[in-house]
Amino acid sequence: MVEDPYPDASMSGNPSAQIVPDCRVALLLTMLEEGFWPSMAQRTPRQARHDFRILAAATGTWRPVRRVGDALIDGPQGAIPARIYRPTSGTVGQSLVVYFHGGGFVIGDLFTADGTCRRIATQTGATVVSVHYRRAPEYPLPAAHIDAYAAARWAVEHAAALGADPARLVLAGDSAGGGLAAHVAQRLRDEGPIGAALQVLINPGLDFTFEHTDDNPALARLLDWDTIHWFAEHALPEGLDRTDPVISPARTADLKGLPPAVIITAGIDPFRADAEHYAGDLERAGVPVELHRFDRQTHGFTDMDLILPAARRSMARIVAAVEGLTPVQVPDHLPVESGIAWIAPHRGSLRRMRENAQRLPFVNGTDALWKLVQFHLLPSRACAAEATSGASEGVKS
Repeated sequence: MVEDPYPDASMSGNPSAQIVPDCRVALLLTMLEEGFWPSMAQRTPRQARHDFRILAAATGTWRPVRRVGDALIDGPQGAIPARIYRPTSGTVGQSLVVYFHGGGFVIGDLFTADGTCRRIATQTGATVVSVHYRRAPEYPLPAAHIDAYAAARWAVEHAAALGADPARLVLAGDSAGGGLAAHVAQRLRDEGPIGAALQVLINPGLDFTFEHTDDNPALARLLDWDTIHWFAEHALPEGLDRTDPVISPARTADLKGLPPAVIITAGIDPFRADAEHYAGDLERAGVPVELHRFDRQTHGFTDMDLILPAARRSMARIVAAVEGLTPVQVPDHLPVESGIAWIAPHRGSLRRMRENAQRLPFVNGTDALWKLVQFHLLPSRACAAEATSGASEGVKS
């Protein structure tokens, strides 16, 4: 289904050569390009993480949720930070959405996913568990995949304590997080403890051999190939088998029995072809698929609801799917846990106060301006600050 087709574009043809950006997308791209915003490939991971937070604060909305709490999930290789959203309309038995943020396995965090998770929670009534999996280069793949599966298991086992129904489990994510959601859906099917009821894959990265990724430079705008290779250099260590279905879930041999999928793609995105190829494979395996292509949008547009109406339309498709999902059968032996390692309220509140300040246009705009000054006029000082601050942000990110 093409949601905002450019004239003459079609699902069966190759529309990439014909598509032009939506006027708002074009304005965003022009502001970044002519405003001399640095390419991610020119930044260190720490700098790129902060740049991404500035972009998220400038382009996404914030909505109040009845209860938001930070917690630590007991993972097999250490604690996994999570943020849990209990919506204003939430009651016991609501859907349980486990959300994995995007960012090429290198950037992105609970803050950059906050606006999207709040929208999902408030519009569906679901409990949302946002997962801050370990990122590269500090923790190369498959560390993120190990954390993602552990977090989904934890959410299922603690569903009752969260006021949610494990039979209504939704795995969702954008970009790299979409690939994580697809991987976890496959692993839950194979290993349990319960299968998901729905998977929501937003601009997902699913095959890191890049066999089906579109190399048309006209599609590589916000997410360009220099940045894609920068992500790969940091996240995919030498010797890692990119054909491994854990890393590239699109290469899983058997797709039968996976949960229904909602796949959101953008026309101006190298990973569009990758995602739509996976949608076709799922359909051929008998998995129900809703594919929504937004032709004139760019990678990551669903997060940008402050400036892009298409972001709101894509969220409406996600909300409808979550509300209309069919619950799965809950096994009798499903483990049930009640203890949640909540982070002390004053620590979580202070962190969110800093995040709320970041969303203020004056604060965020000043931050963006200072980053530009550092990059273009004070490069030596910026490098020195980076060296003294350390490469790892840990839980504080």
